Amino acid sequence: MSKSDMVVLGFLHIKPMYGYEIIQFVQERQLDVWAGIKMPSVYNALHRLEMKKCITGRQITEGNNPPRTVYHLTDDGITYFRRILRLFLKKKNILSQDFWLTISFIHKSIDRETLLNTIDQRITEVEKHLCTHDINLDNHDPINTQIDIPFYVKILVEVGGKIHRVELEGLRKLRQEILKKENQFAFINKEDN
Repeated sequence: MSKSDMVVLGFLHIKPMYGYEIIQFVQERQLDVWAGIKMPSVYNALHRLEMKKCITGRQITEGNNPPRTVYHLTDDGITYFRRILRLFLKKKNILSQDFWLTISFIHKSIDRETLLNTIDQRITEVEKHLCTHDINLDNHDPINTQIDIPFYVKILVEVGGKIHRVELEGLRKLRQEILKKENQFAFINKEDN
């Protein structure tokens, strides 16, 4: 299970594409920067997924251009993609950007109940982390402690708290949207998982 597999399968879940087109999608969404998905990892994923029979490629020639291989998801690929999504969403201590990357591919790939449970667990984890973070900040008395915390560590702790608060806000908003009847179209039935 790799992040690049999830990205490639996620884009192919939207529509059939050729390798360079997937690279363009990755770059347009800046996944190469914030999610660490680079061109070689996309091509390696295409090769790996084709060997696993999760995708199939078909050569297409347009005009005088050289032939390109357009990749399609197979039924096994859809099953594997859904499994990857569930595994990434259940992963403990997953980096925020990886969690939100996974969320970006949930359309018609996960059931509502599973996603709600995952969101609830993540909300609990972030709230717990923030509570610990705030207690540690409140109990830190620079006059009575022997530890001199460098300025850059103080800034990192402060920024970390802000990031978690923003994530908590996003998770709560996401949860509200998941519960709306008009957003039901985005989910599959639980038995299709």
